Amino acid sequence: MPTQDVVRDMNQVLWGWSGYFYYRNSSAALSKVKRHAEERLRIHLRKRHKVSNWKTSMIRFPRRVLYEEHGLYKVPIVAGWKTVHALM
Repeated sequence: MPTQDVVRDMNQVLWGWSGYFYYRNSSAALSKVKRHAEERLRIHLRKRHKVSNWKTSMIRFPRRVLYEEHGLYKVPIVAGWKTVHALM
C-alpha cells in the first residue's frame, strides 16, 4: 500500500478520534494515541524502505519527517477544556 494512502487513512482516524475526545479529560490518552500513530507509521516506513534496525529508523524517520514530509495529522495532546478555561 502506498505511504500516502496509509497516511491519509491514518489521518482520517486520528482526526475523528481527536475531534471526539478533545474536550474530555483526555490529555494522557491523546498523547498515547499520538505516540502509537508515530510508531505505526515508522513501522510502515521501515518495511517500505527495508530498514531492519529500530534505532536506524528513529534517525532516518524522526518526528519532523513524519509530520512535515509525510503529512501525518498532529494529534493535540492538551485537552480542549484546558485552553477554553484559560481564555475565560
